Amino acid sequence: MIAPETAEAAIDHLRAIVRSSRANTARRAHQSDSGFLPPHLAALLGHVHTLENHRSCDLAESLRITQSALSRQVTQAISIGYIERVPDPADGRAALLSLTAHGAEALRRHRHEQGEFLRVALADWDEADGRTFVDHLARVAAAVDMTDDTLAAF
Repeated sequence: MIAPETAEAAIDHLRAIVRSSRANTARRAHQSDSGFLPPHLAALLGHVHTLENHRSCDLAESLRITQSALSRQVTQAISIGYIERVPDPADGRAALLSLTAHGAEALRRHRHEQGEFLRVALADWDEADGRTFVDHLARVAAAVDMTDDTLAAF
């Protein structure tokens, strides 16, 4: 088991990476044709892609936001043409959320630009360092249940 100081240092570095990534994404999203989506839209489209054809209540829970916050985000994404509501075949009164082709392309571009940003940031790393980093991240992801409420403040 790792020492408490090591765990705290790891959490501090993870927070710094998340903060920096969000700030960079938000800054670049304001640049025309950057390929970056605003953080809230990137998260929304990513979750709609992962939870394809799910109800908004499932999406709100997955994003850890309120239904009203999700409703505003969904309205914006629909107005841009990124997602659409489709009838729920199991319950005609309900609607499911689905990515449009435009939304899927926006998400693909966003993820590509994020990857390019990281490639530039880690330009002095060789492929072996990159693979080791990915392997360690995969181990952390497998070890940590990201739905655990203890990580909500992360």
